[in-house]
Amino acid sequence: MKITKPELIKIILQELHDVRGRPSDQQSVVNTAFRTGPFGNLVTVASDTLDRLIDVIRDSEELAKSDLEGLKNNECQKLMDKIGYLESVISAKINDRAQKNSAQYPN
Repeated sequence: MKITKPELIKIILQELHDVRGRPSDQQSVVNTAFRTGPFGNLVTVASDTLDRLIDVIRDSEELAKSDLEGLKNNECQKLMDKIGYLESVISAKINDRAQKNSAQYPN
């Protein structure tokens, strides 16, 4: 089975839209090793989507080398860029809160 770029985008978007509820509606769960907050479900959906993509790549005998190279060099890079941007947004939010907290509570 060959997956085209539009089909891949549709699969990813479908999985992201299958999220049940908003992050603010979800209860935080405390684990002994780490705390998962309101984003746990969104991260799980994204991870599951990537797992499905991995399975499709492994199971497909019809994917051309050029398709795989395009996925690796273009689409995977887009995902890495998006994750990098996500990390920068999180860092900015953390730093903004830290600055606000230090402004309210001077040493």
